Amino acid sequence: MTVATLEEGPLRGPSFFLDRTALRAVALAHRDRYGVAKPHPHVVIDGFLGTRLASELASVFPGANDAQWKRRDHVEQAARLGQLQRKAFEDVPGPLRHLLSEFSGMSFIDFLETVTGVQGLIPDPHFRGAGLHLTLRGGHLALHADFNRDRFRALTRRLTVLYYLNPDWQPEWGGDLELWSADLTRCETRISPVLDRLVVMAHGDDHWHGHPTPLDCPEGRGRAAVAAYFYTAEVSANAPEPHSAIWATPRT
Repeated sequence: MTVATLEEGPLRGPSFFLDRTALRAVALAHRDRYGVAKPHPHVVIDGFLGTRLASELASVFPGANDAQWKRRDHVEQAARLGQLQRKAFEDVPGPLRHLLSEFSGMSFIDFLETVTGVQGLIPDPHFRGAGLHLTLRGGHLALHADFNRDRFRALTRRLTVLYYLNPDWQPEWGGDLELWSADLTRCETRISPVLDRLVVMAHGDDHWHGHPTPLDCPEGRGRAAVAAYFYTAEVSANAPEPHSAIWATPRT
């Protein structure tokens, strides 16, 4: 079942829109796996957009010299490129910008709420810390738990979505997303970053993950991912009681 409708459009290559009905069917087929997955709730969905569309998106994913990436080289992470949102993704080709918009839209939000059971999800249109990521040969990302709050909007982090765009990715190149136990004694799940694979995982302060082994891919290749984070609002004790519209009659 395809979850996107395709048509030739003004974007480079096909334009597409996520199909709400098809996404719901995919969510229902996977939701029982989400909550029981180890070491923390997550689900892996292969063939998410279909080979044709995924290949098109991969073909326009910017290389190391094709965009104004910010490079990170630290003990915790090295040879990792990101933060294209700083300039509103101006260097990013249209199909990828469209994908980011679709990840923030109604159909995808409904899909996430169905597969995870988390209601009231709020996307981040600024993609702070998210967006496009490219890890180069020798790069790595140490085990970590993600930041837990959107301090600009006072929201609580609930979900991370990763979508991989790596055609013909070879196992010996590494780059598996590793999910570790809460006590950091063992890796319980490895997820290869292959083309058209979607990962949805819960946030938690003991939800350790990363790809700590340096990439051994050929020069000129990289580990390409699209990331999106989702939040919920906390109920405030001082919040006003909800009400419907208040109608008024003009005083004459």
